[in-house]
Amino acid sequence: MKNRMQDLDFEQAVTFDTVKDFEFTRKAAQRFRQVVSLDSFEDEDADVIFHYLYKEMELVSFGDHLKRYIYERSELEEPYSEVTQDIYRDIVLESFRETCTPKSMSPTSTKLSSLVNNWLVQASVKRETVFLLGFGLRMSVEDVSDFLTRVLREQDFDFHNPEEVIYWYCYYNHLGYAEAEALKEQYQKIVPLKKKDGEVFTGKNPETREELFLMLSFLKGGYEDPRSEKSRAFQEFIRLYDHSRQIVAAMYQHDEEEKRNDRVWTAENITPSDMEKVICSGIPINSMGNLKKMSASILSRHFSQKRFSRQRITNILNHKFPVERFDLITLEFFIISQELSEEDPFNRYHTFLQEIQKILERCGMGEIYIVNPYECFVLMCLLTDCPLAVFSEIWEMSYEEAEEPQD
Repeated sequence: MKNRMQDLDFEQAVTFDTVKDFEFTRKAAQRFRQVVSLDSFEDEDADVIFHYLYKEMELVSFGDHLKRYIYERSELEEPYSEVTQDIYRDIVLESFRETCTPKSMSPTSTKLSSLVNNWLVQASVKRETVFLLGFGLRMSVEDVSDFLTRVLREQDFDFHNPEEVIYWYCYYNHLGYAEAEALKEQYQKIVPLKKKDGEVFTGKNPETREELFLMLSFLKGGYEDPRSEKSRAFQEFIRLYDHSRQIVAAMYQHDEEEKRNDRVWTAENITPSDMEKVICSGIPINSMGNLKKMSASILSRHFSQKRFSRQRITNILNHKFPVERFDLITLEFFIISQELSEEDPFNRYHTFLQEIQKILERCGMGEIYIVNPYECFVLMCLLTDCPLAVFSEIWEMSYEEAEEPQD
């Protein structure tokens, strides 16, 4: 396997002995290659992956990403590891003062200095905090997009949301928070353009003021923007979910226990409970028949408290939960793990990457990010002989380790 490590699609031109402390992506890519290159990876794949995730993988928080952004933007001369939090805090405070950006988009009595200190250590933040930092730190529209998709692991700008359309326009044109607030007030006075039956708005990103107000008028009139990331994500979810149900039905049809009473399984018979049973088979069940709490897993922080449970699936289908990249990655992983189960692991891995990158791009969610522990976990599983079995085994190990008595 070692002789094919150079073909894993991450940072191909990197000289890894020069990776710096703040280069999270290149560091993660380096460690990824090292782990899957181990002699023990082929024979003890689940143990090797679990050990890396739990003992060795660096968990990069929102605060870490924010520090790196400030470090690179400010062109600080000190080595990254020697820059104190006070320096980062003072840079943010000065930038907020210069741009006249408020400390919060909502009323708060907390001092800005305290809020900044909190942002610099937080594992994650709310979406509106990223938008506020976008104004306070004079971020480009690409910078804000990067924080939304790669750092928060959420959708990109939602062009079905008037506020986010206004924010995009302001970042693109280097306008401040005050201008954004003025535009939001003007939106309240806009006369909506009445939607005709079957009419769909296909406007481009609003680069000019005229394009902005035209788009806002359409949105206020109830036009369905086909670029709505939530809509695209839900459509992709349904497509992958239906495909997965077909696979599970075929699995049941060939399972002696499930075939009892001559039942014929079809995709329509497959419920969220069936999907949970197959994809979450490694997670123990409690006395009520539910998956044990995520907090009981020692990988809960790594996987952002998310599992593909029947409750999560049902809430997404009922539009109570938004579709997230986690959901799409999990379903595509399941499909590839089953349909390419006999393929060479590298072919399977590359096929998954090609497909999921296109799906995430269509949904405005950014490409696969090797720094994200869950995404790294899935990629490593795909390089094993039995991806779904290894996936389940590692989930199971995470609960067994958590139950061991502590010294």
